[in-house]
Amino acid sequence: MTLLQLAYVLNIIILVPVGLGMLLGGAEGQRRLFQGKYPESAGIRTILGSLWTALLVGSVVGLFHPVSMSPLLLTQVVYKALWWLAFVVPRIASGRSGEVHWGSAGIFLFMMLAYPWVIPWSGVFAG
Repeated sequence: MTLLQLAYVLNIIILVPVGLGMLLGGAEGQRRLFQGKYPESAGIRTILGSLWTALLVGSVVGLFHPVSMSPLLLTQVVYKALWWLAFVVPRIASGRSGEVHWGSAGIFLFMMLAYPWVIPWSGVFAG
């Protein structure tokens, strides 16, 4: 197994409970997942659950076609970095870090820092 495939395995391990919990777990699933840090919203919950479940499906495909699915990892790096810049950093800067779910923030930070090292950049930008 390559490092690239390990990135997909990590996604799968994280996204099975997270994606399906958000998509199928209702308000209780969201509360358990984020420990009550974020207000319940059926619309946002199903959008996130759908996105994360789609990433889960793409990660399963990525186990068998790792290079061709590598833009999926780049998408994750970009959206996680945007969330950090738009949500986490402002809360840290304003002394409201208690509003951040640090489990998610820590996993996002790890992926933001690790995935660029395993993404086959020539495969991402291949024509």
